[in-house]
Amino acid sequence: MKSDTLHIVTAVANPIRWKSRILLARAAIVDWLRESNVHVTIVEVAHGARGYDLADLGEHIRVAHVPVRATTLAWSKENCLNIGISQLPHDAKYIGTFDADIHFRKSGWAAEAIHALQLYPVVQPWKTAYDLGPNDDHLHAHVSFASVFHAGKPIVPKGMKFWKCNGGPYDYPHSGFAWCWVREILDKVGGLFELGGMESGDHHMALGIAGLADYSIPEEIGGAYRDAVKLWEARALVHVNRKLGYMPGTIEHRWHGDKTRRAYISRWDMFIKHQFNPHADLKRNSYGVLEFSGNKPDLERLFDNYLRDREEDSNIIG
Repeated sequence: MKSDTLHIVTAVANPIRWKSRILLARAAIVDWLRESNVHVTIVEVAHGARGYDLADLGEHIRVAHVPVRATTLAWSKENCLNIGISQLPHDAKYIGTFDADIHFRKSGWAAEAIHALQLYPVVQPWKTAYDLGPNDDHLHAHVSFASVFHAGKPIVPKGMKFWKCNGGPYDYPHSGFAWCWVREILDKVGGLFELGGMESGDHHMALGIAGLADYSIPEEIGGAYRDAVKLWEARALVHVNRKLGYMPGTIEHRWHGDKTRRAYISRWDMFIKHQFNPHADLKRNSYGVLEFSGNKPDLERLFDNYLRDREEDSNIIG
């Protein structure tokens, strides 16, 4: 077990050229490499003819840099993670898919993740996460989806005031930041769900593993998108069989702009308005990256404005 490697795959795209995004990615990757059994694969998307900001990290003996390109601003995180997974050595057994801005508070987490994967084919490798402010203060505390699910507590709301963040009694089950997988399971479910054009891939997959994917999709979203999510869910129900684990421990999510500007709920509105259909509205380029197909320029413009409004380099709260 000590010699087993955790292959972390992370994706970095920076079309708006936020400085914080690159600085945070560098810091996170250097931090992960403190674990001697970690290998990192970075899939970096450069837009147009721009250069790559993280290529030099590929000089590290335990880092692989996978350069890809795009010309549109379509969300492609899970898609790029799948590209990175496809580049791993054939004998890679344990795979982490991490956001490039998280840090683990306690050492030894990579070995613990591999131990957890001996019992569960899918693991969320944290229980508590802190959003940090611009001065490294704690802004919010999150509880992982997998730990809530494992405890048998609610993972979908019943009523408006259900989660603690809305004045209710229950912890919201956070589905993001980091996941670990046994490679065989990714093969069986067809890789990560990569068609979530509005950044909802983690949410779809977490609820899909639990058999509740319908709750991750607004009712107004068209059939093609829903069908794609439900297809992934059907595979997960057979092969994961609700065997979802978590790892005790705490991670930190570093500051890159006020989260309220990311409109996690209202951002769906543009995709509902334009009846987003992943099969018609996305296409795969020669690098394997999903891009907008060009048939809905108004949707592209709205998403462009949404990305710019995030102001990830701002140090202002609220």
